[in-house]
This record gives sequence, C-alpha cells and structure tokens, in this order.
Amino acid sequence: MSWKRTIVVMCLGCCVSSAAGGEGDALDEALAEVGMRRADLGWRPKGWWPQYPANIPYKLRCFDALLSAPLDAVTFARSLARSAKDHLDPAVLDTKPERFGGHLYKAVHALAVNPKFGGLRGYTANLTAEDTPLDEAILALHRAAGRPTKFVTFDTVSPYPDPAGDLNRGVAVIPESIRPVLGRLVMNIVDAHRWVELAFRNVEMDKRMVVAGRMNLGEEQTDALDYCSEMDDIAGAWDQASLWYAGGKCVQAIDDARMALADAGDVPPFAFDWETPWGWIRIRGGGPDVVDGTNALLIVDLGGDDRYTGSVGASAAGRPIGVLLDCGGDDAYDSIGPAQGAGVCGVGVLMDARGDDTYRADRMAQGLGQFGLGVCADLNGDDTYFVKYSGQGCGYFGSGLLIDAAGKDSYRIWADGQGLGGVAGVGVLADRSGDDRYEAVRDAKITGRGSYHSEGDDISVSNAQGCAMGRRGDGADGHSWAGGLGALLDSQGSDRYVSGNWSQGTGYWFGTGLLHDGSGDDEYHGVVWSQGSGAHFCVGALIDEAGDDLHIAEVTSNNSLAFGHDFAVALLVNLGGNDTYEVKQSGIGYSINRSVAALIDVGGDDTYRGRAGDRPGMAIFDERFRARDGVSGYFSDTSSVGLFVDVGGTDTYWSGHADNGVWTDEASSPNPLERNFSVGVDRENGAVSFRPIPERTPSRSTAR
Repeated sequence: MSWKRTIVVMCLGCCVSSAAGGEGDALDEALAEVGMRRADLGWRPKGWWPQYPANIPYKLRCFDALLSAPLDAVTFARSLARSAKDHLDPAVLDTKPERFGGHLYKAVHALAVNPKFGGLRGYTANLTAEDTPLDEAILALHRAAGRPTKFVTFDTVSPYPDPAGDLNRGVAVIPESIRPVLGRLVMNIVDAHRWVELAFRNVEMDKRMVVAGRMNLGEEQTDALDYCSEMDDIAGAWDQASLWYAGGKCVQAIDDARMALADAGDVPPFAFDWETPWGWIRIRGGGPDVVDGTNALLIVDLGGDDRYTGSVGASAAGRPIGVLLDCGGDDAYDSIGPAQGAGVCGVGVLMDARGDDTYRADRMAQGLGQFGLGVCADLNGDDTYFVKYSGQGCGYFGSGLLIDAAGKDSYRIWADGQGLGGVAGVGVLADRSGDDRYEAVRDAKITGRGSYHSEGDDISVSNAQGCAMGRRGDGADGHSWAGGLGALLDSQGSDRYVSGNWSQGTGYWFGTGLLHDGSGDDEYHGVVWSQGSGAHFCVGALIDEAGDDLHIAEVTSNNSLAFGHDFAVALLVNLGGNDTYEVKQSGIGYSINRSVAALIDVGGDDTYRGRAGDRPGMAIFDERFRARDGVSGYFSDTSSVGLFVDVGGTDTYWSGHADNGVWTDEASSPNPLERNFSVGVDRENGAVSFRPIPERTPSRSTAR
C-alpha cells in the first residue's frame, strides 16, 4: 500500500485516515498505513557505508539479528523470561531430572551462559564425584594442587605436618552423616578447578591481576574515558568454553549439596576451618555464626542467623573459585567487594536456600561477572539487596546473574547493575515472584555520577534495570567495544521501578537492554533514556505483559518511553490493563536519526500525556536523509519509523488526538519520500502478534 491515503481529512497538522482498524493484525495494518511491512524494519549494514561504525569487537550473537528484525526483541525477552519463570519455580527447584542438570543449573545456563557463549547447550554439568569422606576429599584437593600429604625425610615419616591426622581429628566436630555430602562437594570443586585453570592457561597472571583490579568499569569504559589494553589481550586468549563449563559444575555441585543437606535436620553449632592451597574451607553448624570470607574457597553453613564478611562467594585472579552455601536462617552479608557471587577471572557462586536475608556491598557483588561467571542465588525469603556500583546482575566480558526465586524483595543500587550488560558482558537480574522494589538511586549528589543529559537537575547516570552499555571509542582512542546483554526479568507481582538516566530497557553502542515484567500492577519511574529507549546502534525494549501500569519519565525528562536515536531499536510493549504514560518532552514512539521506535499497547483504557506539539508516533526529518548527490551514506540509504499502536479501550490523549483515529505525516512532509515514517493508530479492537517472521527477501518498497 502506498503511504498516500484515498480519503483523508486535515487535523492537527497531520494526515488523519478515515479508517481506524480492520480484521488483520493491528501492527501489520498500522505499518501498512505508510506502505511498510515487518520485514522492512531494521537494518543490515553495508560494509562500504562511510562512517558507519565498523570493526566493533565483542558483539553478542543476538545483536545483529535483533538490529535487522527489531520486533524479535519481544520474542527474545520472552524466551529469557520463560526460562526464569520455569526453572526458578519453587515447586521444581527441589527436584532434579533423572538424567540432565537441575533447574538452577538450567536457569544459570539459559540466562547467563547461553547469551554469551553458544558452544554449550546446557544439558548437564557432568559431575562424577561420589559421596566421599570429607577428610579424604580435602587431601585429594591438596594432591590436585601439587602439594604432598605425607612428608618423608631420611627414610622417616615426619611427625609433622600431619594433614591426614589433623583432618581426621578436625572433621570430627561435623556430624558424621553429612561429611560424605561435603566430601562430594569438595571433589566436584576439584573437578571444576581444573577447568577454570584451563580457561586461563594462555593468560599471564600479571594481566589477570590488572583486570581483576579494575573496580569501576561501568564508569570508565562507556565513553572511553580509559583504555585497559589487558582486556583486549585476555579477550583474545582465554578459553571461554572451559570457563563456562567450570561455572556450570560449581552451580550444579552447590545445588546438589543443598538438596542433599536438606534432610540433615537440626545440626548443633560447630566450626571447622581448613586452609587449602586454593583458599580456606569453612564449615559451620546450626548456630549464629560470624564468618570471614577472606581468601575463602568454600563456605558451608547449615543453619542459624549468620553474618558474613569479606570476599564470600567470590573468585580472584589468584583464586579462581569461591563458593558459599547457606542452608537457612536470616543472614546478613556485608562486604566491600568483590563478594556475594562475584566471578572475577573465575567463578564465584553464593547460594542462600532460606531466610529473610540482607546483602550489602560497596562494589562488584550480588551477581557480577568480570572475565568470569558470578551467581548470587537466593531461593526463598523477603530479602534486601544494596550495592553501590557494579552488581545485582552485571557483566563485563563475563556474566553476572542475580536470582531471587521467592519473596517480597528490595533492590537498591547507585549505578551499574540490576541487569547491566557492560562491555562484552551479560548481566541479568531474575526475580520469580513477590511485590518487589527496584531502585537505582537518582540523586547524583549521592552517587557522584551526574548526567550531562540532565544538566542542573542532579540526575544520576544509572546504567541499570535492563541496560546495555558499550565502549564508544569513535571520539576517543578508537577502541570501540560492543555492549552486551542487560536484562531485568520479573515474573510475578506488583512492582515499582525507580531510576535516573539510562535504565529500564535501554541500550547504547551495540548493546541490548531488556526489561520484562510478567504480571501485576507496576510503576516505572525513570528520567532520560529510559523505558524502551536507546541511542547509537543498539536495542532497548520494555515488555509488560499484564496489569494496570504507570510509565512516567519524570523531572525535565525526554528521550524516553520508546525513544530511538541513531540506528536504535526502541520498543515499549504493554499488554492488558488500564495504563498511563507520561513524558515531559519527547517520547512515546519517537524516532530521530534513523531509528525504529515503537510504543504498542493492547487492551485497557489508557492515558497518554506528552509535550505540546508532539504526537504519539513521530519520526523527525533530517536533511542528511536525502543528502545523496552521487555519494550515498548510511543516513540516506536506510529506513526509519516512529510508530504508535493502541488497540482496545477508551483512551485519552494530549493535544486533542481522538480515540479510534489514525495519524501520519503531513502530505507536504519530506518524510515519506526519504523512507522516514510517522504513524499513529488507535483502534477499538484487534490483536497484535509478535511471532517471528520467517526469513524472506526484503520488500522492494523500502530501500536498504
């Protein structure tokens, strides 16, 4: 269909069609208003385009596919959300399939490993250890580390050191029935340790130390403020397959131990400590304990209200595995960091099975992967999380995952987390159920991260709540690194999201940021670059499946609620419920500089408030779109759209737009001739499908 309509009337400075709906898919019919099809959306960059960013390393495999088929971002987000919902269901977490890995293992693989590395398909961790006496298992660890367990000189066995005897006496404080389970856990860690060492066999220790010491990558890398050459070096040398294999083994081993220890009953208080060549093993009984995690390989606590300090559940350059299992109690975790599920040049796993727990850290905690896998998994209870920087599901060249399976939880961060895919990384926060609160502190006077997009408002750069940020080096040293995948997945509950700038399903510089909320009456409060937005070659999407929801871009906000800038995919999809959308300046299906920006709402009586003179579904014209003159550039050789679709309900608009109407560009607008389309559709009934379209030849009606 041509962009020109047969019957039109002039209204509010744009063309308004007499038709407001049909029998087909509402999204397809909206695109047809301007002669487009789904296959016309997105871009497949041509290598000869002058100044189009090229030679961008570390793109995740999802990125180019989503850039060329933007609506697939909805399907992708749903697939991640389904994995979290299915595998973190409390009803299945305590069960294990007869053959392959358990549900927690599968969740970690689907959310943290597979988006980063596709060589493993998540069938099993292939654990082979059997129940083993704990003292024998620790002696086996010493031998695996190349340390003797028996000392002979002058043809005489030395009376000391006597690790076998000391261990035999030391483990006596632990109930005999659970020692074999703990021994099996140690043996599985020995197996995993071999693989994580293989992962870094070609990486010099001094480079690992440099990378492990970079504590503020969220701040220094986004706009190329500092270049760390060791990151490029390690990225080209490490063996990712071995790292992710080791990580899966650690997760499955801890989960197996959790389930095996669940039947231990009431365990008396005790303390067992043993320093191995790979770090401390600390095992505690049922009392209220204070446990120092400094240089800890393995911590197991069998019950009681405990307090943990130091680098619990964290790896380091010189100690590539750190794991913690807490079987129950209302616990407090208090660290500087890295800690609490931080994989730094290795694997860090924290699993807390039960209790109302509190997590606090300064940085790099609660699910942080920096050239490693970091997992923080809390399976039950009403929990509170706080970290200043880089955590709660944050990845830089690695994968960080925060899992909370049940309870009413509170998450607070200053910046860089709650689902941040930093440079070449995957960061996911997955919350299965409960009415939850997510806050990325907005006040820059607290965070020290003032945003130049909100000058004078003291608004912080959040980089949070489903955000992906790459290293944009085109204006600095030329070392441009792709952003990763940042996702916040909340399956159930009425939730509240509060943040500053760059948040809530937002992408930047070859990154993909997703926020998926499955149900409940939710509130989204962002400022600039939030709620399904993005800038500079990226994907940002917010999908809310149900409920009466509030979407507000606050303060002197703009560039939010489906706002795309410079080859950005910006989607806000809300299905069901009576919803309210408000932006102070530009937003609500707003495209500039060749972007695909779409706000799609299906069902409910909805309210839209925006800036006077704007309308839902706008694509802003730029002279560069037609600057050919015999030399075509990427601006003049592509297509873009600002799209708005509302299906069902009695809806209210600012600027006098009417319910059940259609609006497109003015007849005199240069937009249609340069394939830059504005279209808004409100219809009283219909449906929208987001099923992926099959591969096919792009439409001839839209140049690529």
